[in-house]
Amino acid sequence: MNRSLMRAFTLIELLVVIAIIAILAAILFPVFAQAREKARQISCLSNMKQIGTSLMMYNQDYDELLPLRYGGACDGTTAPAPNDCTDGPVVNGNTTHVARTWKDMLYPYIKNRQVFKCPSNPTAQKPDIVSDNPVIETLFSGGYSMYLPDAFLSSKIGHGAAYPQNLAGIEAPANSLIILETSYRWPDTGTYLGYAEPAPSAASITPGPSSWNSGHNKKKGNIVFMDGHAKYTGLRATYGSTFNDPNSLEMTMWRYSRKECDDAGISWNYTLYTDLQNYPGEN
Repeated sequence: MNRSLMRAFTLIELLVVIAIIAILAAILFPVFAQAREKARQISCLSNMKQIGTSLMMYNQDYDELLPLRYGGACDGTTAPAPNDCTDGPVVNGNTTHVARTWKDMLYPYIKNRQVFKCPSNPTAQKPDIVSDNPVIETLFSGGYSMYLPDAFLSSKIGHGAAYPQNLAGIEAPANSLIILETSYRWPDTGTYLGYAEPAPSAASITPGPSSWNSGHNKKKGNIVFMDGHAKYTGLRATYGSTFNDPNSLEMTMWRYSRKECDDAGISWNYTLYTDLQNYPGEN
């Protein structure tokens, strides 16, 4: 073929092709990113379902008792009993001991630490901390926290609340949450913890869009309920519409009502709800 008859691309044609590719990339890349995050959210939900199953297995093995948030009275430096604590980091040449958490207690039923680690949540890249001292850390990743009222709160909010918690005493286990995704690095959580956008600077909180950021959404995450099932839902939804009525006695997913807290003088227990009012919208 005569080379003189071969037609080359003009500069304008090349620029048009490049512009089209750029437009397609701008359209498709966010879609790919959303699809990838959706896959991660489903993966984390699968983790939570495994945790829910292990909760039920533990419950059957221990006379219908749920695991405690913390398994022993460790002070971060001494171990009162081998089964209550695990070895922590070496500080000043001495091996510290860390209180066993609910993750240690469920681990024999799962036997995979990665199940306690959500790839979407930045907090999962850091270990849990079990005291106000950020040096004292567990062997498990952060991001998944347990909600179980302690003995004091249990005596105030009712609805079968106890510590240790017997599953038979729960009025509505299928509507009572127990494990959540948060930015707080403590293995336990509660509605007495504040909500802020973005997360405040603190050793116990991972920087991000909010102090309850799950990695999927700043106000939404996967939740395990006391009957073992898990689902993706929002923080506002966990309170229900009745919580807006200060005179309502209908309990929320947290197993208390606003009126009960007010009557018991523990309105600080719904700090999360109060703070959320400063950030309208679900997203």
